[in-house]
Amino acid sequence: MNMIFARNATPTLTMLILTFIVMLTPAWASQCNLTWHNVVILQDGALTLDDGQRLFKVKQNGQLYFGAHKVQLNTAQQQALVKYHQTLTKDLPYQLSHSQLIDDELCQRVVKRQIQETEIQSLIPALKTWKSVTVY
Repeated sequence: MNMIFARNATPTLTMLILTFIVMLTPAWASQCNLTWHNVVILQDGALTLDDGQRLFKVKQNGQLYFGAHKVQLNTAQQQALVKYHQTLTKDLPYQLSHSQLIDDELCQRVVKRQIQETEIQSLIPALKTWKSVTVY
């Protein structure tokens, strides 16, 4: 029963956090502080997630690999990784083109990424500590 509650509570909690952040975004976005964690590489359509100890690869279809080993995922896990892949495929070129500039758009993109990473952490045990950025 607790397991069912936890699964159903996560999307609701995520939506509440997202709603709250969206309501506050205009007030603080231009002054957000970012702390970057770990390494994300986009190459040949795949994301490589490097936390300094382990390498994961996320394909466009949401498939996850740990080294050469395919990680078995359920539909919800795979869909979360598809969304994350799509987000980073758009965000990484934006970040690179703006160098060190932190503007409202970057802050909003990073908030979205942080929410997706929280969802991924709760859905996929292998990525429970994965984090690329923190927004303050």
